[in-house]
Amino acid sequence: MSASGGIGGGDSSSDPERWASLSGSDLSRELARRSTLSSRVRTSAPVRFSLAAAADGRQFLVSFARFWTGLGAAVPVNRLMLALIVAAYGLQGVCGRAMLYAGARMNQAILVGQWHRLITPIWLHGSLMHLASNSYSLWHLGPQAEALFGAERFLLLYVLSGVGGNLLGLWMGAARSMSVGASGAVFGLMGGLAGHALRTYGVAGASQTLSSVSRILLLNLFIGSRRGSGIDNLGHVGGFLAGGALGVLLARGSPGDRSASRGPVWRDEPRDEPRADSTSAALGAVAVRAATVAVWAALALSTRDFAAMTANLRARGLR
Repeated sequence: MSASGGIGGGDSSSDPERWASLSGSDLSRELARRSTLSSRVRTSAPVRFSLAAAADGRQFLVSFARFWTGLGAAVPVNRLMLALIVAAYGLQGVCGRAMLYAGARMNQAILVGQWHRLITPIWLHGSLMHLASNSYSLWHLGPQAEALFGAERFLLLYVLSGVGGNLLGLWMGAARSMSVGASGAVFGLMGGLAGHALRTYGVAGASQTLSSVSRILLLNLFIGSRRGSGIDNLGHVGGFLAGGALGVLLARGSPGDRSASRGPVWRDEPRDEPRADSTSAALGAVAVRAATVAVWAALALSTRDFAAMTANLRARGLR
């Protein structure tokens, strides 16, 4: 039996001629009859925009992950950080005081919204000796820390430790204080090594590492406590504490997994503990990847604001 000819008759969705013959009002009524709540939601502009944005975001994360993996294989992140602080000091010679004043941690400026000053001091230094000291420490500590944590976790450890040192300086430092240097980030590496050893080997197994790191920390705090030293001990302490906490959180694998901890070993065998389940490991990897993307975004935005402020100060005659 053939389908009936009225709109209310049988299904005419497969009959192009019938759809073409419908008037505008009949077509609207037919589409309204066939439309459902779910189809209207799926085709609404906000939902389509959100789905497209999610797809673009996923593609960006996949592309960034491939780029980061290739970069990490070609250039160790610790060497990249070293190259950045050396290059920044070279630019300071060109831009003069404008670059220093635009990027230093100035507590009053941070409190009025110049948040980039929590990040940019990590790349700046006040003298060649200051740069040499931090470069030497990063040259020796960086490969050890990156071997233990991996490229992504090393980046998080280094940058967030530096930010942690600046946050403590913001909290407890003088309102008119000014500070630059990678010392907070470098001390964060020491704290990270201690935190990793503490999580992996326990208090007894990590005693050698904790003792060595503590001696270095106390020596630097003593030197920085001298009048006129110009050393920001708050940045050192804040970086070390942040690094210690991150070292515990970012230690790869479970304490019983030796394959997760390539690099220097402070004890022959780590203590036995159950392995983390695969779901927790997967969630941890996703969280680290998301945090890495967020850190790179913060670095890009802070660099943009820092460069704009440097250009503005130079335009005003500060050299």
